[in-house]
Amino acid sequence: MMMQLPSVSERVLASVHVIRIRIARWVLSTLAMSVLFGAEPHPIGEGVVEAHPLSVDDVLATEGIGAAQFSPDGLWLAYNLVPAYESLKDFSYWMRAYGLSGHRLWIKQLDDVSVPTLQPGLDTEATNFLIGFSPTSTHLIALEHKFGRFRLVSCLVGKDDCIWFEPMPDIRDRYIRPENWTDHVVWTSGDTFVMPVRFEGPPGSEMRNRAATGKFLWREWNKAWSGSGSTASEAVSSGKDRSTDWAEGDLAEFNIKTGKVTILVKGRFVSVRATGDGRYLLAARAAERDRPPADARPLARETHPMFDRHYELRLIDNVTRTVRECREPFNIDPGSFVWSRTGSRFAVFGWEKGQKPEEGHFYIFDRDTLKGHALNKQGLLLTNRLLDPTFKWFPGPAHAALLNKGLAVLATPENGGRTDWYLLQPDKKPLNLSAGLGAPGKDILDIERDSIAIMSGKSIYRLGDDGAPQRISASDVEIAGRAVDTVDPHDARFVEFDPTEAHIGSTLPRLSFLISSVSESGVSAVRFIDFRDASAPGRSLSLGVPNAHFVAASDAAVAAVVIEKHGAATRLLLVTAGAPPVQLALVNAHLNAVRKPATRSLSYTLRDPLGKEPPREEEGCLLLPPDYDPQQRYPILIELYPVGTGGGCRNFADAPSPAAVVPDLFASRGLIYMRPAIPLDWARTVDDPQGAVGDLLDQTIDMLVARGIADPDRIVLFGTSQGGMTSLVAATQSNKLAAIISINGWADYFSHYFGSRGLMRYFHLDQNGGDNRWRYECTGGGASHDCPFGFGTTAYAEPERYARVSPVSRAHRIIAPVLLVHSDLDYFGMDQYDEMFGALYRAGKDARYVRYWGEGHGPSSPANIRDLWNRIDAFLIESHVTELTSSPSD
Repeated sequence: MMMQLPSVSERVLASVHVIRIRIARWVLSTLAMSVLFGAEPHPIGEGVVEAHPLSVDDVLATEGIGAAQFSPDGLWLAYNLVPAYESLKDFSYWMRAYGLSGHRLWIKQLDDVSVPTLQPGLDTEATNFLIGFSPTSTHLIALEHKFGRFRLVSCLVGKDDCIWFEPMPDIRDRYIRPENWTDHVVWTSGDTFVMPVRFEGPPGSEMRNRAATGKFLWREWNKAWSGSGSTASEAVSSGKDRSTDWAEGDLAEFNIKTGKVTILVKGRFVSVRATGDGRYLLAARAAERDRPPADARPLARETHPMFDRHYELRLIDNVTRTVRECREPFNIDPGSFVWSRTGSRFAVFGWEKGQKPEEGHFYIFDRDTLKGHALNKQGLLLTNRLLDPTFKWFPGPAHAALLNKGLAVLATPENGGRTDWYLLQPDKKPLNLSAGLGAPGKDILDIERDSIAIMSGKSIYRLGDDGAPQRISASDVEIAGRAVDTVDPHDARFVEFDPTEAHIGSTLPRLSFLISSVSESGVSAVRFIDFRDASAPGRSLSLGVPNAHFVAASDAAVAAVVIEKHGAATRLLLVTAGAPPVQLALVNAHLNAVRKPATRSLSYTLRDPLGKEPPREEEGCLLLPPDYDPQQRYPILIELYPVGTGGGCRNFADAPSPAAVVPDLFASRGLIYMRPAIPLDWARTVDDPQGAVGDLLDQTIDMLVARGIADPDRIVLFGTSQGGMTSLVAATQSNKLAAIISINGWADYFSHYFGSRGLMRYFHLDQNGGDNRWRYECTGGGASHDCPFGFGTTAYAEPERYARVSPVSRAHRIIAPVLLVHSDLDYFGMDQYDEMFGALYRAGKDARYVRYWGEGHGPSSPANIRDLWNRIDAFLIESHVTELTSSPSD
């Protein structure tokens, strides 16, 4: 049996190569016009015309803008820029490096006219994420990533004087998280900060898993081959309680001047919170991950529980270095710590053994005695941290404030009603602090000992712990949202780490400015307000930039950083009072020479495959090929993904980000692209969670053919990730397909239920039969839900059903050629597509199977991305979907 993909014809390769050279020459000439880092304005689009459809060269030339932050004294600005993706030196980051690798740290002194420069001393071939300035504004902290190695770096601002700290920071604690518990430094003095660290053995961060695994395997292979030591690893299944099997790690203090690292306490810790003077630290000690109960009931979602390990409270005296244990409540939410203004008390949310997290309570503790009191929340549902009552699970309560008389929290009455601020106390009923306000805001602007400040309408109010709101703004405040060194999501920005507040003992972001005058066209002004004396008018900085999107601001500098779109290009601008905006960077100017694919919105009707419900009207969007002629029929590529709504009309120029698969590239190849709605309640049959996907697909195809859009003989089915599985399911149910492309999914429900999470097999084999189970035991319902593959029962209970409806068991039903693509370091194990190819081979079907080594959830390497598209081109030509001369490969 031939396991390697056969070579495509010389004729196909020659055509691909010629077109690639032509496009590469054009892109290089276009890139020459792009001023990425200059401070001088560059005329957008000068000499640039719409010349060609999007190419892989264009995608791989994509640049980006990251986080930005001003120094506390307002004298410096630091920001991340990401150069052209293909120019990077490290593509090992996370499952897909694009948008995450290559951040470079730029600085600008605000009191001179010099152009921005790279922070001296840093490794320019590494990724350097901006963490933030020191409280004294003298140092910059960066997080360096290079081939699976994380290090914190401290540099004198603007000087070639940097210290690399050896202990590896412990970041990215969990696969799915509501917030970063461990991704922040906590300043304890002007020169010291605290952060959890871990040893460099088994990767604790999903961000470094691929490279770390590769290094581990290479080391162990060589030990085995040379006979120099044992290479055994062991996984253990035990029914015992693991709540006190503490995970390995340390809590360390870093000195940015001396480079000294001091271990404060042994053990893995998350979510450090310091008092205002930096002396006392709260931290959660983390146990090993829990195994889900064998008899756990099915959930309505496909993910494992949020709080999947035991966390126990520790109080650390940073002067005496003593550590005190606090074991009640049994389990705590590490994201709920809050100190009082004086540091004499603290609050934490927790729950007892056997309780669900949402059944827990807030507790207030005395710092000296560690005596705690549960707070009465009778009749209330605490607002979750994401401020989203429809969120799929309980991620912990929203931020709270510890006042003299109790704890101010956001909550909603159990019997319904609006969300208000309540004061919780040990032995009293909750007191509604915002009952007299029209629409209380959900952000805390300031905390005093006996009150909090919030927005309501156009006014700022102080809510006292006696329940008497007071308006403290003298006039209306036109505010559309707050801004505190936060990031405003925008098309050209690749944001991975939010900057940390540069002041000691930060338990609440220091809110001193607000975004104002926001409209559909963007932000027009930033207003600086002292929330402790909101009666003062405050200063306002007019941005003077059309369509501005906020990035960062400084009250000390009276300055802001914004981004502005010009066509497909994006400018990063510095705005200061009384001066015209200064361009810091221009990215993606080359995309202004790309012809955007035309789009066509359409409405169509889907029928219930089981005939139980009335028809539904669905909305969809088509990306059209260049020079689209409505009088002709075209090949169409339909991307399936298990979600109940169809894809929108956004194209690559609207949101440029390098990726292995970009829908516009299919349009560039002469295909119409569409991602239709797949109502998940209608996709389910009694026997199979996706038993009617093929019917819904066929209805969509019939509609496109009936309207004269699609060529019925050239229908391509495509899917990646969960869509990779759905595309294989649909391929076994439809006879209307000319070709199937399935990327980085899985193929066998039964073996996947018990099998590995791919890459995790090397270090976390104990997660087998744990994480994957939730995908299948869940019971979600509705057109769009979080359980597209839910059987509602275990594979123990119905193994035959799991196996029988899997694509791998029905491969003999597939009639069209199949292109399978997978990689060896994905969380979906590549062995799943090994099985699928074996099934297709056994059934005598036309199939190609491409495996990329060293890659995660799809290719990250530019060479592999190019290779993927060359193979897609060849496959579509050989499947008679496209013609040789019409394939604009890159």
